Amino acid sequence: MHTLRNCLLLMLVGVNFLNCSSGESLLTINEIFGYSKDAKDHIIFLNFKITELGPGKNERVRLVKAASGAGRTKNLNAPVHSPHYIEVVPRYKTGRIEVGMAFEHPLYRSVEVPGHDGTIIKQSVIAKEGILHVRFQEDRNMDRIELYSITPDRGSVKIYTLNLKP
Repeated sequence: MHTLRNCLLLMLVGVNFLNCSSGESLLTINEIFGYSKDAKDHIIFLNFKITELGPGKNERVRLVKAASGAGRTKNLNAPVHSPHYIEVVPRYKTGRIEVGMAFEHPLYRSVEVPGHDGTIIKQSVIAKEGILHVRFQEDRNMDRIELYSITPDRGSVKIYTLNLKP
C-alpha cells in the first residue's frame, strides 16, 4: 500500500515539474534569413510566440521567426513601466558581463484608450497569446539567450533558452 502511494506521489511531483519546465531550442546564426557572411556586423531579429497555459504554469515560448540584417544596434529599447515584463539575458562563453534587456510582456500589455472625460488613459490588457520582438547585436562569444518572465505573483521564472550556433 505504501509503495503504491509513493509511486502515485512521485508521478504527481513529476507532472508538476513538467508544467513548470522551460522550453529550449537551437538556432544556427549563419542560416538565418538575410545573414550575409560578407557583412562585418549583424543585427539579429527574433520573434517569439508566447502562450499562457493556465494558472500556476509557465508560459510556452516558441521561436517563430528569425532574420538578420547588416549593421549595428543603437540600444534604444523602450523602458518598461509594468510589473509584468520579459527579461532577455544573453549568456557568453567568456567571462563577459551579462546584462539583461527588459521588454513589455506580450500577455500583460498596457494600452492607451480614450477616457470618459476626453483624456487618454492607460488600461491593462491580458491576452492568452502574444508575440515578443527582440533584436540584438550578433556576438560570436554569445552561446545562448535566456528568457525570464517577471511577474509580481511569481517573481522571475526562466521560460525559454535559445541556444546559438555560429
